[in-house]
This record gives sequence, structure tokens and C-alpha cells, in this order.
Amino acid sequence: MITITPITMIGIFAEAAEDFLEFKRAQGYKYYSEAKVLSRFCRFAENYPLEKPMLTKELVADWMCPREGEAKKSRMHRVTCVNQFGKYLKELGHEVCVIPPQSRWDTGSFTPYIFTHEEISKLFEASDNIRPIPQSRQIHKALPVLMRLLYGCGLRISEAVGLRCCDVDLENGILTIREAKNGRDRLIPLSQSLIEILRKYRNNVIPWATDDDFFFMAPDRTILSPNTVYGRFRRILWDGGIPYNGKGNGPRLHDLRHTFAVHTLQKWVETGKDLTAMLPVLSFFMGHKSFSVTSRYLRLTAEVYPDVVRQVEETCAYAIPGGENK
Repeated sequence: MITITPITMIGIFAEAAEDFLEFKRAQGYKYYSEAKVLSRFCRFAENYPLEKPMLTKELVADWMCPREGEAKKSRMHRVTCVNQFGKYLKELGHEVCVIPPQSRWDTGSFTPYIFTHEEISKLFEASDNIRPIPQSRQIHKALPVLMRLLYGCGLRISEAVGLRCCDVDLENGILTIREAKNGRDRLIPLSQSLIEILRKYRNNVIPWATDDDFFFMAPDRTILSPNTVYGRFRRILWDGGIPYNGKGNGPRLHDLRHTFAVHTLQKWVETGKDLTAMLPVLSFFMGHKSFSVTSRYLRLTAEVYPDVVRQVEETCAYAIPGGENK
């Protein structure tokens, strides 16, 4: 199991927050990132003269305020966490100021950055030539493999760095993704080219690793931090001549996952696959919670590759949502 750093609560909300986390986890939720948010909220609330756990109008309004440089998604996450906490407090009889539903917020539309096939080639080439850094002497060997795995399997970065050696079955060409975002384990088949890349990395870079070791690990054999990968990814973009358009505009590391979905759909359309049969496969492959999330990639595929609009509309127009991209 991945070692999780303990998260502590302080102040007037500490006991209630700990009880709330225990309650949610007993229902099967992981609530790790949410625990971090609640810990920050507890410290934030220390600035307010409260004699008991209560979400006052002033406290709620100040917590909801946008912060400089904060992405809308991050703001929504921290507000949602405290909103859920507030519902719990209200059930216990505490005074709670209701937080407006997120659906009323003007969150704008999000359009992923879809790499072209040429840009993917440039990205791979740049990752192959990245230099080692003193604090992580093996990172330049791991990154080329990681980039190909993220794009070739449509993985989330947390899923990729969370792989243990025992999860990478190179004999049968299967990845086991455990405890993913929606709480589901899933099996991912590997292409022959990816099997060879992973096998070479396993044999030449980490031949001493045990089944319990992370496949991509930090120098101290702990999990490789996604933040480390994010930082190096920006350098790879620069070296590959792929413009970075600023925060919120990408390309982001997660856009490799979006690109995998769009390129897969593009290939299926061009080879005459029945998308009504193939979309559920893609949905399971990517670990989506619902089929509707996967179907949004249909419109995005048509927008990025206009030449396939006609085929998409003819084969599965009913499945294309009304314009929301995700």
C-alpha cells in the first residue's frame, strides 16, 4: 500500500472534522485530498472568533472567495469539501450558513489541449533527450517511459506513478490499476511496443526492484511525485518546440489522456469501427464513472478533426452531447 502522510486538524473544528472524515471513509470514500482541504479550512477558521463549530456567513463568504492564481476547478473542490462538511455539521445540530450550489457558478467552459500526431512525436523525442538532474538521477530514464504510457494507455498521472512492479505484468501484457479515481480497479491491455519499452526499463533501470516497489520511484524508493513529473513536462514541451499557452490553457500533462481518447476515436472512425459498440470499451478502458463522460470526446474529436465530422454524425450522432467538452 502507498504510504500516506498523516493530516492533522486544529482549532474549533478539529474534532468534528476528524469525525466527518471517519464517517465518509466508513462509507467507502478515500477522502485524502478532501482531508487536506479540511485541514486548511481548520487553520483558516482560526482567524475567526468562534466559540463552537459553526459555519457563519462571514466565514463561508471568505472561504468561497477566489484566490489569486487559483484554478476554478481547485476553488470548486475546496468549496465542495467544506459544503459536505457543512451538511454533516447541520445534521449534528450545528449552525450552518448554506453554500450556494456549484451549478450556479460561472465556471466557464473547459477545452482540453489535443496534441497533433506530429506533436506527440516531438514530445517523445524531447523526453528521450532530457538530461538527468542531481536530485533524481534516474528521472531522465523514467520520463520517456511515462510519457508513452500516459499517451498509449490514457492513464491519469496518479495511476501511472501509483503502479507497483507487481501491477505491470509484462508476460501477459496487462496493467492492473488499483483504487483509481472512481474507486474501481481495472485491467489495461498493453500494445506490443509498450510491452517492449516497459520490459527494457524494468530490466535495465530497476532490475533490483521487488514486486512491492513502485515501477516509477523516487530516489528513496517512495512514489514518484506527480509534481516532479509536472515540472519536467514543461521542460519537455519547451525542448519539443510545443508552445505552452499559460495556466488553464495548456498543454497540461493530463491532456495526454484527453489526446489518447480523441486519437483512439479518430482511428476507429477512419477504420470504420462501430462506435456504438466501441464507446463502452473506451469508457471502461479509461475508468470513467459513466458512459456520458466518454461520449463527450465524440464532439471533441469532430472539432479537432473536421474531416471525420460526417462519419461521427452518421454513426452515433445521438451520443454526441450538446456542446459540453470535458
